[in-house]
Amino acid sequence: MDIVLKNPAIFSNATGPRLVDTPKEAIRGKHVSLNLMDPPMHRDYRRLVDAAFKPSAIKQLEPRVLAIANEIIDEIIGQGGCEFVTSVATPLPLRVTASMLGIPDEDQAYVCTLTNTMMIADDPDFAGSVMDGYEAQRALVKYGAGLAANHRLNPCEDLTTEMLEARREGGEQLTDLEYGLFFLNLIIGGIETTRNATAYGLYQLIQQPEQFHMLQNDPALIPDAVEEILRFRAPIMNYRRTAMEDFELGGQTIRKGDKVIVWLASANRDEQVFANPDTFDIKRCQRERVQRDARTFGAGPHFCLGAHLARLQIKVIFAVITSRMTNVQLVDEPRNALSAFVDGYKEMNITFEPLAESQRTPF
Repeated sequence: MDIVLKNPAIFSNATGPRLVDTPKEAIRGKHVSLNLMDPPMHRDYRRLVDAAFKPSAIKQLEPRVLAIANEIIDEIIGQGGCEFVTSVATPLPLRVTASMLGIPDEDQAYVCTLTNTMMIADDPDFAGSVMDGYEAQRALVKYGAGLAANHRLNPCEDLTTEMLEARREGGEQLTDLEYGLFFLNLIIGGIETTRNATAYGLYQLIQQPEQFHMLQNDPALIPDAVEEILRFRAPIMNYRRTAMEDFELGGQTIRKGDKVIVWLASANRDEQVFANPDTFDIKRCQRERVQRDARTFGAGPHFCLGAHLARLQIKVIFAVITSRMTNVQLVDEPRNALSAFVDGYKEMNITFEPLAESQRTPF
C-alpha cells in the first residue's frame, strides 16, 4: 500500500482518488482541486495551509471545539434521545470548519447538503444520480469562489483570509476560483472523517458498554479510544491511483494506465500488524504505534491535511458525551450510507440519560 501512496511519480492522483475517473468537465485545465494534483504542484498549493493544520495550531482550537461540542449537546441533552448523525456527529465538524473558514451560520446547511450529495451520490437519499454528485461539486466550488470574493472585500481573522493573502512559490496569490477548488477539499475533508468516526465510534461503545464506562471513569483513556475508533472502521475505505508506467507490485504486473486501489479499511485490520484486529479495544494502544501503523488518513503526499483536527474533534466530543450522558442505547440498528468510497451511518437513533453536573468526571 505505501509503495502506491508514497510514489506519485509512478502512481498518479491526477485522474482522481475514486474507483471511477473524475469526468473531464470537472477538471478545468490547470485549475484543479488539491486531490487531483501530484507534486510539485500539490506541494506548492498545500503549503498555503500547512501551518494552520500543524499540531501546535490545532491545539489552540481546543477551547473553541469544546465550546461548540457543549453547545451541540446542550441542544439535545434534555430530550433523552436523538438521531445522532444529524444532531451531533455532523454539526460538530460542520460548525468547526465553518468557524475556521468564515462560512456564515445561515449558509452551513446549504454547504452540508452539497457535501452529502457529492460524497454519497450513490445513495438515493442524498442524490438522484452520480452526476448529481458532480453538480454538487461544482456548486461547492462556486460557493467557495464567492466566499473568497466576499473575504477580499471584507477580510476576517480566519483561514480563508490567510489563504487569500498567502503566496505560492512563484509569488502568485490564489484567484477566487483556485480558492473555491481548495475550499472543496477543506469542507469535504473537514466534515466526512469526523462525522463518520463519531457515529460509528459511539456505536461501538454502545455495543461494549464496559468500554464506555472506562472512558467515563478515566478520561485519560479517550485519546487511545480515538485511535482505536479511527483504526477499527476507516471513514474513507479506499483510495485509487493510476499507474504512470509498468510496475511490479506484490508479484502482479501493473501496466501503464491501470487503476490501482488501496484499501485503507483492509490495512487497518491487517493481522500481521495488529493483534486481534477485528476486536474493538480502546486499551489496545500504545497510541503512537497505532497512529504509525494505521492507514486511516492515508500516507505520502496526500496524507490527510486535517488529521490532527479530526483527532481533536473526536477526542473532545467523546469527552463531552461520556461526561454528560450515561446509559446510551440504540433505538434500532443504524442505517449505513450507500457508498463504495466513504463508510458511515446516515441514521442512528439513540436514547440516553443525562448526567447531573455533580456526577461528571472532569476531563
